[in-house]
Amino acid sequence: MLFCAHVLKTKLSMYNRMTSITLHGAVEEIGGNKILIEDGSTKVFFDFGLSFGKYGSFFSPYLQPRRYSIISDYINLGLLPDLTGLYRQDYEKRFRETSSDPKYDGVILSHPHLDHAGFLSYVRPDIPAYCSSGCKAILEVFEESSYGFHQYTRIKESFIVRESKRDASKKVKDRTSTIPRDVNIFKNSFKVGDVTVHPFPVDHSVPGANSFVIETSEGSIVYTGDIRFHGRRANFSQAFVEKAASFEPELLISEGTNIHEPKTYGEMDLQQDLFSIVENIRGLIIVNFPVRDTDRMRSFIEAAKKTDRSLVVNMRQAFTLKTLAEYDVAQMPGLEEVKIFVPRKGWGVLDDMNYPIEIQMQDYQSWENQFIEHENRVTADDINANPDKYIFRCDFAELKYLFDIKPPEESIYIRSVTEPVDEEMELDQKKVDNWLKYFGLYPYTQLHCSGHASGYDIQEMTKKINPKKIMPIHTERPTEFSNFHGDVILRALGEKYHLS
Repeated sequence: MLFCAHVLKTKLSMYNRMTSITLHGAVEEIGGNKILIEDGSTKVFFDFGLSFGKYGSFFSPYLQPRRYSIISDYINLGLLPDLTGLYRQDYEKRFRETSSDPKYDGVILSHPHLDHAGFLSYVRPDIPAYCSSGCKAILEVFEESSYGFHQYTRIKESFIVRESKRDASKKVKDRTSTIPRDVNIFKNSFKVGDVTVHPFPVDHSVPGANSFVIETSEGSIVYTGDIRFHGRRANFSQAFVEKAASFEPELLISEGTNIHEPKTYGEMDLQQDLFSIVENIRGLIIVNFPVRDTDRMRSFIEAAKKTDRSLVVNMRQAFTLKTLAEYDVAQMPGLEEVKIFVPRKGWGVLDDMNYPIEIQMQDYQSWENQFIEHENRVTADDINANPDKYIFRCDFAELKYLFDIKPPEESIYIRSVTEPVDEEMELDQKKVDNWLKYFGLYPYTQLHCSGHASGYDIQEMTKKINPKKIMPIHTERPTEFSNFHGDVILRALGEKYHLS
């Protein structure tokens, strides 16, 4: 009996030490990454992102989630996994009993794109988050300057009632209670419970992107996050691949956004083509590129220098550059390299001497005020007076400012974002086309390169890392990985996979 009990105890101990991976997002879809790795008693999420596809299947700007039951609604719709001890208590207690202690040891973010980090807002603040300095900088910019529910580094408690300051006998909603989240910036390897995590900076279309090697009790796991090999930091991605191979990993969890694409058009190819497009333009050059893609911004800065122009960015992009500089993130454009567009907003009294500066500033959000009198600021009047001196970055929401800028003949529009991939994007693009036609900027030039590795590069990466098994994620075509690897692990959403 004692022998049997010992054997049973040993088997239970071995089972408890088993390493498992559960995909709670990004299964047969692009984005929404939520990867749970368990090793013994340690439970760690790698990324906790929003699935844009699933979200768009249910919600729109005119149909928004119910705030008081947002987590339960998201769970019911499959946007969040139904797990206890994970979500912030002020929301969870609205629909079920909450755990007094967290049941997860951390959330590790590969980069700050919302399909990887957007749902961190709903995670308990006493579950530590881990990210690069560039990632944290971008998340802080989101919190301060973007619309929507962005609470990554600090939690604003909801459903709190306090006494009224004017009348102690009355109760009011408390909107001031804030809890800081434990956000740890990594530079080197670190441990979370029994798991050792080795982060490696990689090339992607946003600052602060990382891939990881995760050492567990049953071997190493490699997670790519989002990665490419054709941007300005291709050497980062190549160095990661070499390091990852040295761990002789049991499993590679690889993104496959462009698994079906041949070798990809690169950022330096784009910059060279951009030079040839803009060098003979005599009017205003109007462009659109992703708001947080600082590598694409660099391409347009270089094009501006080559044509004796200045790149004009919006205040949110300027705020991003300022915050990245405060976090000492390397190889970022500096504010001194761009002009900052300050449009007329609200009452439209910018620079109107009939209104004092404090009244003018009331047209802007608090984070924008630092740019109202910035030495590098420009207005619509400045651009209108000298259109051949600027490359003006203008996204969908800023097209209305062209009424003040009045682009002259021979002006052009360069669209440097991805082509529409769904019905909603196609509808938006039709609206953009209507604006461009109105201002004589249609047809436009399309010039873009992807933030994701091509199928060729994923295959080469896999060969060099040489994992025993591969688990596709962040792709609509997971079975295509079987074309170049003999042991591809496919799991349904929420289905646990044991490493051995």
